[in-house]
Amino acid sequence: MKYKLLIIVFFITTGMLSAQSDKNTNSYQQIVNQTDEIYDSLVKIRRDLHIHPELSKQEKRTSKIVAKYLRNLGLEVKTNIGGYGVVGILKGGKKGRKIAWRADMDAIKTDEPDVVSFTSKNKGIRHICGHDVHTTIGLGIANVLSQQKENLEGTVYFIFQPAEETFTGAKDMIEDSLFDIIQPDEIYGLHIGPGPSGEINVKANELFAYAKTLQVKFKHTTNENELRNFMNTIVKGYVRNIEQKGSPWNIINKISDSKIGLTNKETIFKDYFILQGARLNTDKEVTFYNASFLETDVKKVNSLPLEIKKQIQNSKFKDAFISIEYSKDSSGTPINDPELTRIATQTISSFYTKEMFKPLYGQTPYFGEDFIFYQQKIPGVFFFLGGSNIKKGIKSMPHTPNFAVDEITVKYGVQSFATLILKRANSK
Repeated sequence: MKYKLLIIVFFITTGMLSAQSDKNTNSYQQIVNQTDEIYDSLVKIRRDLHIHPELSKQEKRTSKIVAKYLRNLGLEVKTNIGGYGVVGILKGGKKGRKIAWRADMDAIKTDEPDVVSFTSKNKGIRHICGHDVHTTIGLGIANVLSQQKENLEGTVYFIFQPAEETFTGAKDMIEDSLFDIIQPDEIYGLHIGPGPSGEINVKANELFAYAKTLQVKFKHTTNENELRNFMNTIVKGYVRNIEQKGSPWNIINKISDSKIGLTNKETIFKDYFILQGARLNTDKEVTFYNASFLETDVKKVNSLPLEIKKQIQNSKFKDAFISIEYSKDSSGTPINDPELTRIATQTISSFYTKEMFKPLYGQTPYFGEDFIFYQQKIPGVFFFLGGSNIKKGIKSMPHTPNFAVDEITVKYGVQSFATLILKRANSK
């Protein structure tokens, strides 16, 4: 009797696991099919946003389009959060986890001409960072998940954020009671990257290098050249592994290189200090030495001022020394929660084409993302989604004059991340 009972339990358990596996497979295929059905309409939305780009804190038109779209899906919608921020709330049929998805909406100033046929009508403004694509993907995810409402066991919050380019939008929304309106357990987001269209990249912990500006104050000295040379020698002594020569783009263009780029275990972007610039200037009775740099190791970032201070105090300039400090950060790095990154990696790998999901092994230089401010409140994961198509001459390196995106990546983004969100919302 005991063995019969064990056999029955085995078959019941096996059947349940098989049913669950079929359910997961079916939900992904449903999302794929639903994305295919709305893809053309998403392309129209993306092009409309691209034609009408709006600067940070001016995203009035974009936010109206987003709010209307979400309301038409039946979502609860909150507007004017932290400026033109919009939040859509999709509640599932059962109790489950609360998942947030963030998309940014703003464009940037540039006089470079557009490289696509659907050119910007707002002179001096373009979407050359991909936020029009981010917004469109967010709307697409909301669309297909609203069709999956019966299968959704939790709640999904869609955050459409203004002013990412000025690094103020996330903080503005948070300070405007964002997390009183929504209470997510975890948060996700993406940025278009230079990889092949549809390629997804992620890593645990820091995604970017820490960008810092060091400021050292001295009493006015008559020998500024000697002081400048002394400080330059100190700071240049920290440069390691990557030495900048010429334009920053000489380095940035290497991040997608198959041999030394971010997706190779032997990448040069694992551990580095890049000196971006240094200058000395005098204001009345105070001489300022400023040096900007990129550093991958947060411990070295934190210890650097003390180390430099010790060298100064052991030099002939010790009596002229006043203070040393970091200037206010102009950019930051998302820090991906290691456990959520592991889970997200396993989840996406279970249904996404293996060759199109590549982990990162280093930290990207020169860029920043205010997604970090959400992660300081709740655990989250930030992804890169490739948008390049070399055969078509499309290169999706953000902030470059010829920036463009292979629009098929909108479909990949919606399919993959809608499935991830559904699985996370339904997880126990």
